[in-house]
Amino acid sequence: MLFPMLSDRLDRARWSFSDIDFTKVDKTKVDAELIHDMFHVCLTEVGSIPATAMFMRDFRHDMDFQRFIAIWGYEEGKHSLAIERWLNELGVEVPQAEMEKVNLEFETAPWIETLTMHFLGEQRLGLWYGAFSGIAPGARDRPVPEPVLRQILELMAQDEWRHAGAYFAFLKKAVKEDPASLERIAKMTLWMLRSPGRHPTNITDPSVMGVLPDPNYYRSMLERYMTPEGEKVMEKRVLSCFSILANETVETPRDLSKYLRKHFGAKAVEPIAALV
Repeated sequence: MLFPMLSDRLDRARWSFSDIDFTKVDKTKVDAELIHDMFHVCLTEVGSIPATAMFMRDFRHDMDFQRFIAIWGYEEGKHSLAIERWLNELGVEVPQAEMEKVNLEFETAPWIETLTMHFLGEQRLGLWYGAFSGIAPGARDRPVPEPVLRQILELMAQDEWRHAGAYFAFLKKAVKEDPASLERIAKMTLWMLRSPGRHPTNITDPSVMGVLPDPNYYRSMLERYMTPEGEKVMEKRVLSCFSILANETVETPRDLSKYLRKHFGAKAVEPIAALV
């Protein structure tokens, strides 16, 4: 069982709302563009609610994972609330009607692909929030200008990276129990890495980002706050983790494609978009 160990690890690192002094929000360092972006980040994070429901439905075979997801859902829920409280300090409300649009029902998908997709999603989102707050490799010289928001985004980035570590623990468990799952993990990893904007919130149909007022808000944010080097750092982390699973060094997406051909045949590298 992984949950007891993961629970202890998350407990030790968990932050509290008392750590954030929302009264110190510097309104002089906030403009309409930043409010627009954070409004949409808040709604995107509300997407953890339907994601939790999806996990509980599709992972009924693994109560160990379900117990972890109960904690994951709580910690992810704090993200949307922290951003909402920051917006409230600026006199901006997030209408419940907009939140309810995000409460989608996702179609059932193969669980190992879902697990892999979310492992990469947490790595990528940690990188994004880290870039926005200025702590991630590849962040531009000027992160978001408001200091309380930078603190919130840094806390969120650290959460996402810890969650990625937990997902990886379950991937290792899956491979140990069924080595054949490596092919499916490799295929999903390759598909996710082939586009730097892919994240679980924007690749389903319908998607969380797809129902937002501005579905493409994140693209302009990435252009403002991230450099291409940041994505390369994330890619290296992911492939280092895959190398552990495969017990074979895989350093680039091309290496991963070669790994699939070598171990599973040419058809193993065919597109897998139909699986998500």
